[in-house]
Amino acid sequence: MSDSMAALPAPAHAYAEFRALVGALAAAHRTTGPDQGPALVRFTEQNQQHLDHAYALPLLPALVERLRHLAAPQRWLVLAEAWCGDTAHELPLLAHLAEGSGGRVALHVLLRSDHPDFMAAHQTDGKNSIPKLVMQDAATGETVAEWGPRPAEAHALAQRLHADPAQPTAAIVRQMNEWYAADQGQSLQRELLALLA
Repeated sequence: MSDSMAALPAPAHAYAEFRALVGALAAAHRTTGPDQGPALVRFTEQNQQHLDHAYALPLLPALVERLRHLAAPQRWLVLAEAWCGDTAHELPLLAHLAEGSGGRVALHVLLRSDHPDFMAAHQTDGKNSIPKLVMQDAATGETVAEWGPRPAEAHALAQRLHADPAQPTAAIVRQMNEWYAADQGQSLQRELLALLA
């Protein structure tokens, strides 16, 4: 990092480091954060498949072009956890976009459990919802935009599912995974394109 860059919150992970961490944790039957309950460990194991699939999704050419021509370099700080299903579907796509930006975007993953104050400053509707993308000017560290925790259509679906006390967690996870599989990363990319207009 050059002297002209704003300080990066620590610890921060490159996407490849985060992906390797998820793999190591899954192999050890663990997850990120203090809650090591069996459900979160199981989600961490299941998320490996989603991480790999989402990274391979096609990028929206107009968005890649927009990123390559940003007026100033950005760093994208993404609050995430290994057990989070939305993170598994969205973070790899964000990382792939950053890699395709021609050096205009640097992505760093911050574990929500390691950064409670940063998370508190970037809540969604008063909640610590993840993933949360905080786009910053790379030189000053000033926040230029935020996005998350999921595309609007997926967010509405999640709210509807969670509002129904009869919905078991497994059914919610299945329906959210089905939504992401059908969407193929297009909603996230269209929303980012609009945000960067």
